[in-house]
Amino acid sequence: MAARVGFDDMTPPVLVGSVPVNPVEERLTQPQTAPLHAIVMLERVLIVDHGATIALRARRGIGTPSECAVFQYPPVPPEALGQSAMIRLPFLFNPIYNGMEAEQDFLPTPGSMIANDYRIDALIGQGTYCNFVSAVSTKHQDKPVGIKILRNSKGCFHSGLAEVRMYSLIRQHDPEGRRHIVRMLDAFYSREHLFIVTELLNNSLLAHYMHLESLGGHARAEYYAANTLGALSTQMLDALDFLQGIGIAHCDVKPANICIADSQARHFKLVDLGAAVLAHDTHNSYVQSRWYRAPEVILGCEWGPKVDVWALGVNLAELVLGFSPFQFPSSELVLAAQKAARGSFPQWMLSPSPLVAMFFTPSGYSYEVDPKRGPAGVYVLRSTPGSSLSAMLEARADPAIFGDLPAFTAFVEALLTIDPNERPTAAAALQHEWLTPYRFSPQ
Repeated sequence: MAARVGFDDMTPPVLVGSVPVNPVEERLTQPQTAPLHAIVMLERVLIVDHGATIALRARRGIGTPSECAVFQYPPVPPEALGQSAMIRLPFLFNPIYNGMEAEQDFLPTPGSMIANDYRIDALIGQGTYCNFVSAVSTKHQDKPVGIKILRNSKGCFHSGLAEVRMYSLIRQHDPEGRRHIVRMLDAFYSREHLFIVTELLNNSLLAHYMHLESLGGHARAEYYAANTLGALSTQMLDALDFLQGIGIAHCDVKPANICIADSQARHFKLVDLGAAVLAHDTHNSYVQSRWYRAPEVILGCEWGPKVDVWALGVNLAELVLGFSPFQFPSSELVLAAQKAARGSFPQWMLSPSPLVAMFFTPSGYSYEVDPKRGPAGVYVLRSTPGSSLSAMLEARADPAIFGDLPAFTAFVEALLTIDPNERPTAAAALQHEWLTPYRFSPQ
């Protein structure tokens, strides 16, 4: 079927048969809870002055940062207006019925078939917006695949369509799948659900490092030492550099969204484009998972692909520490922890943002009103000794196991630069001295 005249056909061909298969390692359950934060970074100091308390409550206003999100609308260049593209999405149905499904949510059982091709093996993940199952493609020599099943709701369907568009754009620019991003193999609509078929990878970094931690001893530290983190960093920075080059910010780089393709060879892939944003999409101050959210996002400043560089830096620190350094239940605390770990915010980030008053006193101190965990009141948030990133890494990492810890610390500190204007791009970060032994030749 030829593409319509004037449309760029972005429909991805089914590529299941061309995907190299690695033996699937022991499948671990995706953790639902985070490891305990082992280092105290912040302390609350109650403000007892009644007038100051009233003033800060008024300054804080009502609502939460998510309810007061700042939206930005990047200008669209004139040459982009009028461009059109299309994706043909198969719609599978039983031709003797033309009604709604008996049950709104569809979850296939092991052994059942989907789309007359994919035989279900097991449910391997459940989330708010989707379920994820492992399967094999019977039309391609029982090659293993992963299938993301978007929940039956308008919001989930449109989010899934956005993800299909992102994967299709990636496939246009990386047809061989060399840039360390999971490949979409197929997509279709059936049983009132959108299905996205991808490569079947192994465990996420989150499941893997928490499993190693549960084994005791130095299991996590020994695997996530310099050689592993060097390989991981080069591969993820290459993926982020590629995405930036085609105008995509991933916006959800976290250990649950980086999967192991081969643990022995130390091959990793970035997954889940469901939150990705294009350069000319509307940007807002409520993207990224909270613990990995860049400071410019929290503050409602303009932001771009460097938010993913920040998030990668948090991931690397987490793999060494055994917990996320910004593991806090509110944006106020995350921002205060970022300040404790990496220093003060430049004035330009505090001047134009309408959200600054929710996080900082007029004199620049972090503060919190009526914390979720603790007595009501207005508190100043202070950094505790040893809360800098370098101090945390030095306290938790054994150089005899890890390797060159000072050089790694300098690298992560560069990724976790508060000022996005000073933070390196993914391409620039790839040139950092610490990565020299781990760089690979361009493919």
